[in-house]
Amino acid sequence: MLLSLLVACGSDYAVKNICVESADGFDVEAVSTLQDAAGYPDARDAVVLDFDAAALPEGATWRVTRVDLLAMVPEWVFDRYEGGDALRVDVWDADRPRGQGDWHVSRAIDPSELDWERTSLPPDAFWASQRDELQQRRAWMSFDFADVIPEEGMGAGAYTVAVSWNGDGLPTIGYSNFNLACSRNWTDYGDGAWTLNSADGDGDACSWPMMRVAIETRTPTDGACAETTTSI
Repeated sequence: MLLSLLVACGSDYAVKNICVESADGFDVEAVSTLQDAAGYPDARDAVVLDFDAAALPEGATWRVTRVDLLAMVPEWVFDRYEGGDALRVDVWDADRPRGQGDWHVSRAIDPSELDWERTSLPPDAFWASQRDELQQRRAWMSFDFADVIPEEGMGAGAYTVAVSWNGDGLPTIGYSNFNLACSRNWTDYGDGAWTLNSADGDGDACSWPMMRVAIETRTPTDGACAETTTSI
């Protein structure tokens, strides 16, 4: 469907199309690999990501429209796991988390709705090895922000995404290898205060939640949209 917008200018009207394009804002599998399955009761874990808003055409806007998390369930309990446990994803239009997110989406896991794969975690998986749960099922779980973050878009070039657990820390989610920057990884250990992990411990390399982020750009144009975009 093509939506034409009428922009008033005195007695004249200019007709513009809005070209909408979706792209990967971040894909952890492009920079790291699955190393662990962890869930931290009543805690939150956040990462700071970048978007080059300065490269957009004049008048264009951008926003996060979807966040995917890699849900994990131990193999030994998978056939009996009924789900119902909720995860919450927060997004901040800022280069750090501050209190509650600017926008958030909560979703309860329903195992029957997800496409599961078997996976074996490495022996040095810190969380899973303590529980003898190296054999896991994994499935991507999506959190839709398209109706939450306004089409007017986000402003800051850097943005922050966090996952929150309930008191049981379920479901666990996948974590990357310990090879990503701690200076971009924040954790709330349950007291409501955010700690930058580069200031805690060695600060050289951290594991991040296995996360994918989809970005939408909206560009006004007097002409037709490119083939890689969608007119609405």
